[in-house]
Amino acid sequence: MADPTKLTAGAVFARDFKIVKPLREGGMGAVYVAEQISTGRQRALKLMAPELVGNPEIRERFIREAKVAANIESDHVVETVTAGVDEETGAPYLVMELLRGEELADAAQRSGPLMVADVREIFSQIGHALEQAHAQGLVHRDLKPENIFLAASKRRDVPFTAKILDFGIAKLVADGMQKTGTQPLGSPLFMSPEQTDRKGRICPATDVWALGLIAFYLLTGTWFWRAATDDSLPALLREVCVDPIPRASERARELGVEGALPIGFDSWFARCVDRDIDNRFPDAGACVRAFAELVADAPADRKLSMVATSGMNTGSLGRDVDVNAATAIVEETGAIAPSPKAQTLDAPPTHGTTSGAGVEMVASQTAPSRSRGSVVAGGVVAAGLLAMGVYWFGFRGTDPSAAATSSAPTSTASVAPSAATAAGSASAVAAVDSRCPAGMMYHPAGTTFMGSRTLNPASGANVEGRQVKLSSFCLDKTEVTVRAYEACVAKGKCERTPDDVDYGGPEDEKKPFIAFCNARKAGREDHPINCLSFRRAERFCSDRGARLPTEAEWEYAARGSGQNDFPWGNQPPDPTRLNAAGTEYAGWAMENLKKDQPMMYAADDHYVGTAPVGSFPAGASSWGVLDLAGNVWEWTSDFYAPYEPGELVDPKGPADGTERVIRGGAFNGSDPQWANPAWRYRSAPERYTHAIGFRCAADVAGEPRAK
Repeated sequence: MADPTKLTAGAVFARDFKIVKPLREGGMGAVYVAEQISTGRQRALKLMAPELVGNPEIRERFIREAKVAANIESDHVVETVTAGVDEETGAPYLVMELLRGEELADAAQRSGPLMVADVREIFSQIGHALEQAHAQGLVHRDLKPENIFLAASKRRDVPFTAKILDFGIAKLVADGMQKTGTQPLGSPLFMSPEQTDRKGRICPATDVWALGLIAFYLLTGTWFWRAATDDSLPALLREVCVDPIPRASERARELGVEGALPIGFDSWFARCVDRDIDNRFPDAGACVRAFAELVADAPADRKLSMVATSGMNTGSLGRDVDVNAATAIVEETGAIAPSPKAQTLDAPPTHGTTSGAGVEMVASQTAPSRSRGSVVAGGVVAAGLLAMGVYWFGFRGTDPSAAATSSAPTSTASVAPSAATAAGSASAVAAVDSRCPAGMMYHPAGTTFMGSRTLNPASGANVEGRQVKLSSFCLDKTEVTVRAYEACVAKGKCERTPDDVDYGGPEDEKKPFIAFCNARKAGREDHPINCLSFRRAERFCSDRGARLPTEAEWEYAARGSGQNDFPWGNQPPDPTRLNAAGTEYAGWAMENLKKDQPMMYAADDHYVGTAPVGSFPAGASSWGVLDLAGNVWEWTSDFYAPYEPGELVDPKGPADGTERVIRGGAFNGSDPQWANPAWRYRSAPERYTHAIGFRCAADVAGEPRAK
């Protein structure tokens, strides 16, 4: 059989593709620029090496992965034109669009920190592709600036068309790795904790982690991880898996790029890089929509200009990329890509492709030079066939110093993992901050104004308020779920919640409201537990070694140290930020209560009753806490009483009383004031209603108390 990886210019392959020139070649196959004779258009032609053609498993995966990518209906994935098996050579092949433009990594390096409008445009485009992929259960696993290509745009009003590269290979190679016991794919600087664990759960939220880090990099021009420019893989791994993850603004300040991030970025970023995968945005669509909302009012100024659109042979795009300068085929590598600041745009390309024995993995190392106008054959590649920008990152990996100090791609020798590395893999902890129990968010000590001078004086909030000093504390990121509470009941530590409601309203409304109680209702395991008394909530927290938050802690968590009108900022409530009374609840009330129901907003938030916790990430607080407005009111530890005047330190409310303070509003709330962090309401502690739930708080051990 003729070797399809040794074709010369002018040769015709599969009757319809005339070879123009080779684009790249390696041990697993070759990529050519080819003219499609039937259309006259230039394509990227990818061929499998002949020695692999006889492997039926690789052949089947090659074709399957082509179909997977082709089924992602988005202009922002590299188009698969056709795929098949050549009759003459028996070689499987893929034909894909040939991209003209440059990688996002190069554009960012050339331009420096990007404008918010640039990042908004990029995320809007790639978010469409990722949302389509995630809907099909396909996870990229290796998102990074090198795998996002800015191609020439066909529209005058859009500066570029962003394309995601290498969609198929991450899933494909990972499938193979699971059979051999090796670790999943990922680039160290953008890899999520679950990717460092061979048993880690990979899902769409894995890509969300990378999106958060990409946004930070594009906006600041620097890597988020401090170990990014070091030669220590264990140090980087520890940051990713173990060390407390600082707020994005704190890290930007440490790196000398304070002010580069838009207001509210901290809460969005925290939602992306939560080590508890269930606390992240569930998929790229939710993540990108929340980002768009965050920066909706940002200036339209941009740094990224229109991508060149002139023909390939005019020379205006610069030299074509020699992909061996960008990609190395090695058996394994733990290499960390060098910092963009250390790269030289004008250096000549280097070459150095090696292949090891056994299963070959695809590993990318940053090229020392890339043309400003690259020509790249992007898209899906089969098992081990050359792919652009896919890292193999394993703990059996290697000393990354060679890659960190040299621009030339180099194979490295295997060494045993350090204890720190192994420990990091084993402890991909769920808590965002190691100072707090899993699932809780750290809140630093601070001073805040408690109360409001703007709310209606007849409301539950004190008009005058007071200054309070608070010690640091931890607070549950979400309301306590049915799943968590019923686990406590199963252990015999918590009391079963009642099957009815006691809320003091008209008797004829009790039966309709009972339907909103979530315990023991199929499909509501991730909804907040409700219909429980203060004592039951307090007992649950105590069993966790925690407590209910004080009223002051709750307001501080919702307001932050500023004077925001709502947990998310000063924008009025809407159905993207909280679960309150909209058209959906008004319709239910008319049907079941036979009365008109006022609405907080004249729109449908899609939940007549409670929503699964964390369903409204756009409403997160500045510390990343979710659902502080809406869903259910939340018990606090304080008895209700008018505020005491003067400045207080860690106030805990009066020593006794007949009612406890509840905060935050609920799914049936119609008054926007109820979503204000200062709004106070109260309930008899023995009452249990469909609209009240809770979350827990905890002290921070070892930190000084406020004075």
